[in-house]
Amino acid sequence: MARSKLDLKQLYEYESSLFVEKVIIRNGWKYREQEKDNDIDGEIEVFSEDGEATAKIIKVQLKASKSLKYKDEFVIFDCPVKFLNFCDVCDIPIILVVYDVDEEKAYWAWTQKYIFKYLDNEDLAWRNNTSSVRLKIPIKDELKEDKEFYNAIEKISCEGVNELQQWKKHETSEYYFTILEEKDHSNLRHRRISAKVYIERSFATSKDSMIELIKKINKKVKTNNYSKQIFGENERIGKPDYIWLYLYDDLIQYKSGLPFCRTESIYNKEGNDPILLKDYDLIIRDHNIRIKWEDNYRPLQDYLLLNSTNKTEYLKDIKKMNDFAMEQLESLILLFDKENKAEFYNKIITNRKEYTQKFLAMSNVIPPFECQELHRILYEALTCLDNLAEAVELKHGNDHYLNNQYVKNFQSILSVLEFKWNNIV
Repeated sequence: MARSKLDLKQLYEYESSLFVEKVIIRNGWKYREQEKDNDIDGEIEVFSEDGEATAKIIKVQLKASKSLKYKDEFVIFDCPVKFLNFCDVCDIPIILVVYDVDEEKAYWAWTQKYIFKYLDNEDLAWRNNTSSVRLKIPIKDELKEDKEFYNAIEKISCEGVNELQQWKKHETSEYYFTILEEKDHSNLRHRRISAKVYIERSFATSKDSMIELIKKINKKVKTNNYSKQIFGENERIGKPDYIWLYLYDDLIQYKSGLPFCRTESIYNKEGNDPILLKDYDLIIRDHNIRIKWEDNYRPLQDYLLLNSTNKTEYLKDIKKMNDFAMEQLESLILLFDKENKAEFYNKIITNRKEYTQKFLAMSNVIPPFECQELHRILYEALTCLDNLAEAVELKHGNDHYLNNQYVKNFQSILSVLEFKWNNIV
């Protein structure tokens, strides 16, 4: 008597279940079948190396096929939307296992992570599909008796629930970050924008989640494309060449200038080298974003204890910078007023390297709380000097342009800097 198609399907599913169970028990773990339903076929219980229960569970959905499709380095599988929707709201990690009956091989994907990293990034409308969504599972992600597979499953069992809590915020990601300030540091050569961003602390604890959120924040800042020339004569503002993000999960960190993460994005790759993050922890290559985690999430209190300085030490450290900035601003204002501006240009060229050195050095100084406003205006003064020097070096703009862009602001910066210094001291 011919076996029905349904019986064959059940046979393939049983074979896939035995295959998965064998791989799991070989590592001293348990695989338990669950009562048949439309979403979950079984679960993996992870045990310690000593065989002790850890209460770590991963749910499993099995799909078996005699006609599994392969393309390039991927297994192609049309996954039911209903199952993906279930995974989307489930608080427990779920892996999808696709079993090739003919080859007696299985491939797996952490379903919620796949939704977060791929489906939601490629097309949020996938949830509107009525039947299935095509998934591409890397062939390298084979379910087999292998240390790499076991380590991956163990990591999901330990960190998966926390990861899911972060990813569920993905659809409304802008509710979980706030742009505190945006600044335009552009010069004649490059459009450069920075943003200081507050991140909800629960989201900030997961680096994998932060990597995805950083992409979103960069996109937001790039779209905003803030420019200090917004009310200028030139209404045409180019796209950013650089975006620098400073991320904080505590407003005290923000006030103290202590980001837990910094990023540098370079959008026009040709000829544009990293400026702030020549040393970094990782790079998101498809977005050309460099990421630097600051001191492995050291608590703010420890960071301040080990790295901050008291008021006396701070003022001693920056006095030379402050004196240098004030002298340069004062003399450049006087020299620019002369009919012959040769001395003005010679002074800038002579001090070109020192402008840049002091501008970069300010980034490594942590001011005490009451000196933060002084620090900010001194940083602004050195930034203006450095940008002016670059404009002169590149021979961009005439005297009128340099005055409008830089020199005319020097007197107000000088006055505020002098006031802040005298007020602090």
